[in-house]
Amino acid sequence: MRGLISLAQLSRNQWRRKEDLERRQFIALQRLVHHAYATVPFYRSLYDREGVSPADLRTPDDLRLFPIVTRETLQSTPQAQLVVKGTEPTRCLRSRTSGSTGVPLEILFRASDRSAFNPSFLRVYMAWGMKPWHRVAAFQSRRERLGKRSWYQHLGIFRTKILFSRDDPEKWIEALKLWRPHMIHGYSLTLKLLAEALEHIGADDLQVPLVTSTSGVLDDGARRQLASTLGATVVDIYASDEAGSVIAWECPRCPGYHLCSDTVVTEFLFEGRPALPGEDASVIITNLTGRTMPLIRYDQGDVARVSSEQPICGRGMPLMESVRGRAGDFILLRSGRKLTPHPFFLVLDHALGVGRWQIVQEAVDHIRVMVTMPGGHSEADCAAIRRAILELVDDGTTIDIEVVETLLKSSQTKLRSVISHLPEGQTP
Repeated sequence: MRGLISLAQLSRNQWRRKEDLERRQFIALQRLVHHAYATVPFYRSLYDREGVSPADLRTPDDLRLFPIVTRETLQSTPQAQLVVKGTEPTRCLRSRTSGSTGVPLEILFRASDRSAFNPSFLRVYMAWGMKPWHRVAAFQSRRERLGKRSWYQHLGIFRTKILFSRDDPEKWIEALKLWRPHMIHGYSLTLKLLAEALEHIGADDLQVPLVTSTSGVLDDGARRQLASTLGATVVDIYASDEAGSVIAWECPRCPGYHLCSDTVVTEFLFEGRPALPGEDASVIITNLTGRTMPLIRYDQGDVARVSSEQPICGRGMPLMESVRGRAGDFILLRSGRKLTPHPFFLVLDHALGVGRWQIVQEAVDHIRVMVTMPGGHSEADCAAIRRAILELVDDGTTIDIEVVETLLKSSQTKLRSVISHLPEGQTP
């Protein structure tokens, strides 16, 4: 029921006037900052140290007075300091995510904190013509979650067929032919593999009107392949677990992405100041729905561009021009298969003691894994990581585990979790 109420609210919100949305957003922001300062030890200590308080938040521009928090800062802080006082962690849900950055972060939340997550995606689907009775095919990278259904699927809404992202693409195509979905949803790199397989194998009798992509930007070539082989419209959705919902999504009529200003405050900063249109800017988000473990002025690690355009579709939500952060590369196996970074996330994000990590493919049979282990490590720890990665790749592949002090990134791009040094287009 909570999900249906949230979907109804989000559906109404998108058509509110810009000024009304801005007013509602600022009220929610003020309440969140007061809540965090009063109940979360981390924010009380941080704001006192920086000499700011909730009373200083008098206008939306005053948010810049408050410090930006990074993934590294949150990782180095005891979890009990990051959540509302009195929270029992064992009674919370957890999300451990690194996206394409190789920097895992565990987020604690209650069901109410995530009430806008699925509805925010449904709002996008419906804007692009999806109906409740349409079928969906969605990729999942964890086999143990393949049988789980969302609240709306239990109601018979958007019935979904789950595809395991580590299966062979040929198996995906056979499942799609049987299921006949109206829409396919998946990670950008998984969809790229699907596009290549469709181009190679062919599926003339398979038509899918809508493909939605997330977790990295799908390149133009893959978009064209999906459009030509499936007859699909391809839509990019910018979302994150940290934001608690969709951050922005491509509009059917407007040039660019609508920012979900009813659930997230999104700032675009260039060298510390608000970015101008056309400048590659850092994305700073404030999750307005997460109250168990608030994330206020959190650095997403993404690079994007703000838009100077105004909506023409009637929605009051402002526009973003594009997301420009680069997704990870593929790992090419000796068998000829390609692996997206996501199986490696599942191994390294949950490996004991690992802080940040990065995988570099030096050759088709040589992979280097660099990890930071702030609490120290043993040979057994490294051996466990090596064994887990060997289960993902072909026999005969050399896996080097290197424990390093730090991993560096460019000032204008995300830390890439997977880097391939193989020549583009190389096959075994």
